[in-house]
Amino acid sequence: MAERSQQVLLAEGLARQGRTAPAVVACYQALRIDEQAPLIHCLLAGLMLDEGFCEQAATSATRAIELDPGCAPAYFVLGQAYDRLGGLWDRSVLVWQELAEVAPDFATAHVQLGEALSAASFTDEAVAAWKRALEIDPREPRAMYDLAVAALKREGMGTALPGFRKAGELDPSQDEFFFALSGYATDECPKSDLTEVAADRKSRLKAAHAYAAHEELFKAAELIRLVLGEHADDVEALSLMAHLYLKQESLNEATACALRALTLSTNTATAVYALGVAFARRPALAERAAKLFRALTAMAPGHAMPYVLLAESFLALQKYTDAGDAYDAAAVLDPGCVRALFGQAAVAFLGGRHTEAEWAVRQAAHHDTRRRGRFWELYDATVERSGL
Repeated sequence: MAERSQQVLLAEGLARQGRTAPAVVACYQALRIDEQAPLIHCLLAGLMLDEGFCEQAATSATRAIELDPGCAPAYFVLGQAYDRLGGLWDRSVLVWQELAEVAPDFATAHVQLGEALSAASFTDEAVAAWKRALEIDPREPRAMYDLAVAALKREGMGTALPGFRKAGELDPSQDEFFFALSGYATDECPKSDLTEVAADRKSRLKAAHAYAAHEELFKAAELIRLVLGEHADDVEALSLMAHLYLKQESLNEATACALRALTLSTNTATAVYALGVAFARRPALAERAAKLFRALTAMAPGHAMPYVLLAESFLALQKYTDAGDAYDAAAVLDPGCVRALFGQAAVAFLGGRHTEAEWAVRQAAHHDTRRRGRFWELYDATVERSGL
């Protein structure tokens, strides 16, 4: 198969940079050279979808599939286009089923299939699709959110709340918030060998936060123990240790570390967060969790996550109006906050506003898919499969 043309490579580069208009121009230039290239039609479909031109996206995606029936990213775009157009759930279901066959290990296909089935009122089939997504990827938060919403509609908040909590734990945005509060940069790749970390407090704390952010929990804990061995009252180290214990479901130890940190410094945001999360995971302490998260909203006023955590505490307390207000505040700060959108859907369902709830779920799906770069994941896999 011929290599991708310079125009295609240019279009891809521009699209990955978010420069949609010149990327579209490059796609059309590439099509004038080779109108039979499915990847160009697929890329153009993705760009059109990003700009909200769903019908044009569907047309280009359909053409890509005609040229290459195994073009997974084209099915992905086509399914999303049908979802956003609304009222085309029969077509949407078929497209997501086809994507699940073309890319059987792609959990998002089953998540979206479940959402299309749910919109078409096939509730049992939707639940089965979401469970299948979790079998493929047990850390798929959106499937867990969808199952929680389904449980809410069927059995009420008492059954649904554990699902919302679990989905929140799987959602990486909560950990990202903790590290934003810590003030430590975590985007650098951590060192492979602990002995390479300089033996001073600052270096150890920096490396420990990087390890923790990359899920290297035991390496992070080892460095924190070294810091605490020399500085037993180090507030930053205690707060990170509390976070590490939370990641391992060791609530008593997390609570002890966070309380110790707050005894030393009452305005340590990471410790307030850790203690609030530890309390939130104990239903009987939801009131205390709410107080801590309310304090956290003042300590981190520009972040949506404290309001989301506060709202979930209100759900546990059955204060649904307060929960709705907190979710709304989170959505104002971050309109693309998937967790807040699912929360808004839950509150709307509880209030009998089903149309509003369905809309919130669709918005959550849209922002989740775009944020996680699923199109490019499938696109790159297709390029590799094609040997281009």
